[in-house]
Amino acid sequence: MPGDAERLFELTERLVRLSTFSGEAGDGLSELERFLEKAGVPTDRLRVPNLEPVLVAGAPPRPERPTLLLATHLDTVPIAGEASRPMGTVEEGKLYGRGALDMKSGLALSLLLMQEFRADPRFNLGFVATTDEEAESAGAWALLDHLPVPPDLVLVPEPTWEKVALSASGRVVWQASFEGKGGHGQGIRTRPAPNPLLALGSLLNGLPRDYTPLKAWTQGEGEVTLPHAAHVRLDRLLPPGASVEADRTALQVRVRTTARHFPGLEGTVNLAPRSTPWLPAYSTDPKDPLVRLFLGSLARNGGGPKTIHEEAVGDFNIFGSQFPTVVYGPAGDGAHGDDEWVDLISLERCWRAYRRFLVSFPDQVPARGEPPAEGLERAPRAKRDRARKKKG
Repeated sequence: MPGDAERLFELTERLVRLSTFSGEAGDGLSELERFLEKAGVPTDRLRVPNLEPVLVAGAPPRPERPTLLLATHLDTVPIAGEASRPMGTVEEGKLYGRGALDMKSGLALSLLLMQEFRADPRFNLGFVATTDEEAESAGAWALLDHLPVPPDLVLVPEPTWEKVALSASGRVVWQASFEGKGGHGQGIRTRPAPNPLLALGSLLNGLPRDYTPLKAWTQGEGEVTLPHAAHVRLDRLLPPGASVEADRTALQVRVRTTARHFPGLEGTVNLAPRSTPWLPAYSTDPKDPLVRLFLGSLARNGGGPKTIHEEAVGDFNIFGSQFPTVVYGPAGDGAHGDDEWVDLISLERCWRAYRRFLVSFPDQVPARGEPPAEGLERAPRAKRDRARKKKG
């Protein structure tokens, strides 16, 4: 389809130039609605209390068809200072601007797919764009109760550098606290002093590297007095299958053991406050029929796809904990930074990969347990054939 790459790049550039910081994405939602409505795709807005709406699009699903859901987010992290380039600048095949990589390039890709496959008779194709993925993912949580039908496969074009993520770590943030009476005068110089700050420092020095301190603060301090409490928030990524409660218990043991070295202090661990649940880890079965079709489509066009475990977190954690989910997107760098960019050639390859998957979608989806998609077997064989030819 001549000109499609140019349309993809132009649409991405247009979206990047829109200011859609979390909490300020309303104009961007209207832009998406105009594009979809012009393409003949029905749209609706899911109202989320105290937040901007979530955009939902697609024809009413037919229950006899498999349902595919393109899951995106429109919001970006605010810019802290001045960007080094105007938003939407293209240099040496890279498109610069806040959200170019995460994830307006994937958003543009999804819009073009919706335009082309909106009425395909072989599957239902739906689309969602949340507006607070970079905050607390309230939109994605709300969507779980408002999807017309449970999707059979969720496709997330977040950046993965053209690798396929079938699993992702979950995220919790713990708040560890040391509390006592505080102090003034000679009492603060006793050894060991009931000093919450010293206890906090001792805890942080002994923590494994996979706990990342985010923020520390004290309560009740004065110019020449000890605070009565010191707190720290610890970011924690948990792999699929790991228990949140087991992690809490292990951290609680460390905190209480530390507190015992400082008589007069009590140590506690709690989940940091958040209006939505913390993000769950998940793992998608690679033998799921639709996942195998996606992997097979990639394998038939460039060799066996590389699958990865995603350490980043996002809305895809929520979808992946409920439905088979594939995260696959372009290369780039600087996500959430002032020099964020997406590789346009990589973006085009990703769009073509999604499009080939939909173009080659079968009339009948293989059931679980049937032989894998043809491409999953052809890629290794083709690799051996090339090796034999090279050797000859």
